[in-house]
Amino acid sequence: MKSHLTTILDRLNKLIEEENAKTTYNFEREGEIMMTVSFNPEDSMFIVKYPKQKTPVEFDSIDLVAIEAFESVFED
Repeated sequence: MKSHLTTILDRLNKLIEEENAKTTYNFEREGEIMMTVSFNPEDSMFIVKYPKQKTPVEFDSIDLVAIEAFESVFED
């Protein structure tokens, strides 16, 4: 059985492999988007957008994005 964190990391790695800053992935809980992630290959940064925040947040670590996604989706 695959863990939730492994599944999140797989999805984030696919964003890196696509090398397209316009490609995004939504992390949802019960049909509600909790965060949207894209990857900018030019500066190797993940861009995380939260529905309730206007300003996106940038991460340079896939691990930090994975933890953020896990907490957004699986923790209250």
